[in-house]
Amino acid sequence: MKIYFKKSCSVVFSRYKKESDNLNLKIYGNRIVSQKEIKFLERCNKRLNIIKILSNKKWGLNQNTLGNLYKSLVGSILDYSFPCLNSFSENNIKKLQAIQNTAVRSILKLKYDTPSNIVHHQAFNKLKLLTVSNRLFELSERYVGTGLSHSIPLVVRLVKEYK
Repeated sequence: MKIYFKKSCSVVFSRYKKESDNLNLKIYGNRIVSQKEIKFLERCNKRLNIIKILSNKKWGLNQNTLGNLYKSLVGSILDYSFPCLNSFSENNIKKLQAIQNTAVRSILKLKYDTPSNIVHHQAFNKLKLLTVSNRLFELSERYVGTGLSHSIPLVVRLVKEYK
């Protein structure tokens, strides 16, 4: 039986190019191709377009349904990839936040020029949606807490080194 990983690839976040050139990652004997970048934002934007279409009054979906749709289509990508996203530059985090702001404006029928702080406030109050950076922090905190409570050696070592 062969298992194929058509969409599997690896991206190395390192300042040292030579380290990433020598990786030979395999899953079940199949080599995982190394790429310089993943089209992450494109996936988020495609799913965001679905939310914009469904936000149209013709569909009759309420804010809670649309908020849950956003969380499942776009938020799940952010949650799943939070370890990588924590190494993103502040500029790339701002791009992700812009995607979320666009979704929130569409879902809550806010004007395009509504200030970001109001968008964030409304997103939290009406949709229970944190900002991207706050969500990444919450996920990191939960990951470390779980690792410590289960005495996972790597997490314990990282926390000791950090202190």
